[in-house]
Amino acid sequence: MERLALIGVSQRRGGTEALETWTAWAQNYLRGGHSQFPEIVPITTCNRCDLVVALPDDLSVEEARKALAPEGARGYAYTDEAALEQLCRVAASLDSLNPGEDQIMNQVRQAFEEARQTGTVGPTTGFAFQTALRIAKRVRREVALAPANASLFSLARPEFEQQLPARAAVAVVGIGEMGSVAARNLAARKDTQLLLVNRSLEKAQVLAEELGAQAMSLEAFLNQSPQVQGLVTATPVEHLLESSFLKRQLELRVIADLGLPRNVRPSAVPEAVVLIDLKRMQSLGEIRREQLRGNLAQAERLVQEEVEVALGEWAERQMGPAIAHLRERYRESLEEALGELLEPSEVNRLANRFAHLPVKGLRGLARRHGLGVAQAFLEEAGLDDTALPSEEASHV
Repeated sequence: MERLALIGVSQRRGGTEALETWTAWAQNYLRGGHSQFPEIVPITTCNRCDLVVALPDDLSVEEARKALAPEGARGYAYTDEAALEQLCRVAASLDSLNPGEDQIMNQVRQAFEEARQTGTVGPTTGFAFQTALRIAKRVRREVALAPANASLFSLARPEFEQQLPARAAVAVVGIGEMGSVAARNLAARKDTQLLLVNRSLEKAQVLAEELGAQAMSLEAFLNQSPQVQGLVTATPVEHLLESSFLKRQLELRVIADLGLPRNVRPSAVPEAVVLIDLKRMQSLGEIRREQLRGNLAQAERLVQEEVEVALGEWAERQMGPAIAHLRERYRESLEEALGELLEPSEVNRLANRFAHLPVKGLRGLARRHGLGVAQAFLEEAGLDDTALPSEEASHV
């Protein structure tokens, strides 16, 4: 994992403005091609924008960060083992606004699959994502962090519903993954008239039929302004709902803005309306994080243990050619000394037996101290021709 890097920003660590800047920049960068990074997997969600890459041999992480980050924007850069551990924390939803939410693991898996289909996954990123998803499953299975189907809307839901009257009309604008989850949650609320709004009316109608809700096209919703007491937005359109629309919503009490970029400009929200946006959800998430402190610590320990195991597996993969060469050297020596007395099969058996202890030692060195130390052992033993992949080239 010596050439793995994770570069990006999250809502929790950088704030909404930085996240919006990164997301817009990353989308433009990815559309323009990224030949500088043959291995690259973007993870872009409503609360994070991470670019996971295998650094080319001639590129430092500082140079990669300059290439991948918007100029002057806040963000972070993880490399080597730290990058793998952070990717595992992301997949296990330990670094999410809502710790333990199901959606993030699905989003990481989807990002990985999409990158595989476009041909930008290689040995380093492939191993990293397979490891992260495996660890995330174990965290989900063994540590109680959140109930099934928890999502970002789960953070906003208690405060959102608190603002609603007993009988309420609620509109969900944007029937993508996040909007659909919010709609399903609200459909379970008693005495709620649910309206699903989407640019594609057909998509809204399919979910509305399933949930016993009504459906409306986005164009009709913006023009007709049917009166609602609650509004959930989950679209990728910045400031979709302008001040003029919100002023026509005379009964509106609360808005949950799950969109990135923000679907509602905070300054456009009437004073009597409660706005629950990503900034507010960050505060709610920190409260929940404090409540889960013990469970989160347990999950973090599990991640660290699993990462250590994975790094050992990675080191052994990289050592495969060196181990084969080492065994071949033993075989050649035995054949030269005893070839006239022994059958070839017996020579091979003895070679593997004699190589067992040094191979075991090599694996232990690589697991505990990295490939560089194992390479030093080979050099000191005069086995330079059994060279391991260099730390710069171990991703190839």
